[in-house]
Amino acid sequence: MHFSYRTTKKAPYLPVTRVELAVCAVDSADIVLLCGTIAVHEQVGAPRTEDVDTWLGPSSDPNILSRTARVLLLPDQLLGDGHANDPKDHDGYKPPAVPPPGDRLRTR
Repeated sequence: MHFSYRTTKKAPYLPVTRVELAVCAVDSADIVLLCGTIAVHEQVGAPRTEDVDTWLGPSSDPNILSRTARVLLLPDQLLGDGHANDPKDHDGYKPPAVPPPGDRLRTR
């Protein structure tokens, strides 16, 4: 499945960062058909707005994506710092798991 997304930098100067987000194809009942991840890179000197297109798939079932009603970009950052349980880190961030097929997402 082909989809596109746009990233926009809001701050005038951003450090080099990498954010990993989940993207999921869901059916009309918001049941996950397939999920993947995308990496968003913010680099010094890169354009403030970028349009990106990419692919989600394949699935082991060739007909599963034909039931797709929409593609959702999940807002939780998946990329942790690798030290979520390290008390010296002080952020305690533990990234969420990518939803597996069959999970229902609450979108309303």
